[in-house]
Amino acid sequence: MRTNGTALPLGHDGKMIRYPGYGILFVAWTLLGTLSYAHYRLLPGTPPENLLFGLFGWLACYYAWLPLTPVVFRLEQRFRICLCPQSLRRGWPFSTKNAAILTLLAVPFCYIAFLLAFVIARTTHLLFWHRAGTEIFSWRMPASEIYLQFSIYAVTVGASAFIRHLIDVQQTERQKARLALEKSNLEAALRLAELETLRMRLNPHFLFNCLQNISALAGQDAKAASQMLARLGDLLRVALRSDYKDEITLSEEVALTRGYVAIEQVRYGNRLSVLFDITPEAKGALVPNLLLQPLVENAIKHGIGGRDRAGVIWVRGAREANHHGDDVVLTIRDNGAGLPVADAAQLRLGVGLGATKERLNRMYDRHSLELRPLPEGGTEVRIVLPTHYSTCTADAAKAVPEQVADRAPVPHG
Repeated sequence: MRTNGTALPLGHDGKMIRYPGYGILFVAWTLLGTLSYAHYRLLPGTPPENLLFGLFGWLACYYAWLPLTPVVFRLEQRFRICLCPQSLRRGWPFSTKNAAILTLLAVPFCYIAFLLAFVIARTTHLLFWHRAGTEIFSWRMPASEIYLQFSIYAVTVGASAFIRHLIDVQQTERQKARLALEKSNLEAALRLAELETLRMRLNPHFLFNCLQNISALAGQDAKAASQMLARLGDLLRVALRSDYKDEITLSEEVALTRGYVAIEQVRYGNRLSVLFDITPEAKGALVPNLLLQPLVENAIKHGIGGRDRAGVIWVRGAREANHHGDDVVLTIRDNGAGLPVADAAQLRLGVGLGATKERLNRMYDRHSLELRPLPEGGTEVRIVLPTHYSTCTADAAKAVPEQVADRAPVPHG
């Protein structure tokens, strides 16, 4: 890791934590040296001197650390005094071994800084005042100089530990965020896989039922069976297209359901009527793909199939406002024999209705699917979904081939 102006990982706010470069270090040492000199001048008994001349001489002690600071930063990274955030939470926060090593390293650093400070002070005085200072060079460091240089060294090590701690915390947070994102992506992928599995359960179930009906009809009316097979092909081209979406507009879903109803009407003829009542504001709302088809199929099979008199199925869709916000409410009602059990909670769901319920549980946090017997006879399925729209709702209807809707002569309610 580079210590001089090196970019480190981005934080949650998009900013990077860096070790200070030479520009920031120059400003920091200038500010710290100036404050130290001001404190020195305010001490009682300080001998008078030229303030500017004295300030430059004083700053020389701090400027000597300008080339040494990045080296100290590297050493502190190698011999860490303060351990990682995880170690801080476990107990003892300091490494005594590393602290001892850094303390021993203070001796050569302080002595080098003492030599550099003398050179900087003499050079500055000669350049700006054309005279040298009154100090006489000695290879032996005075006690006051040892105290000052060691204090600067300690401040440098402490600053490095603080900056590195911020970097460690930031990297830990970024790692947590990255793991959370990976977990979210895995959950989303699992959710999509589960939805795809449910869809693959619905499609063969739907196809098997249609082919079974066509097979039964072929022996009785070959022309009707051929017509039913052609309409099934039109519907499958839409239902199994490559650009499958988990959600489509309610108007698209109604068109798909009309295509399925057209197939069933070939079989049942005038014995089956399906009435659609979809309010204009609900047509553009997004609903799960192939949501209505298994419910209408269930209503035909259990509500109308095997009966002599005509059966009627009502499919309604509307927006309703409540304390949660706007919801799309879909109801599929038939005039059949009703539920085979007294309590709807005890009803064993088939493949179509069971898969539909599982899809809703995985796709929405807030929804409901209820079955209830009607007092006048028949069954009602009521689905409540949160209202939301696609940004391209206006173009969504174009995705459904016109022949599917045109071949479904279903009366509207």
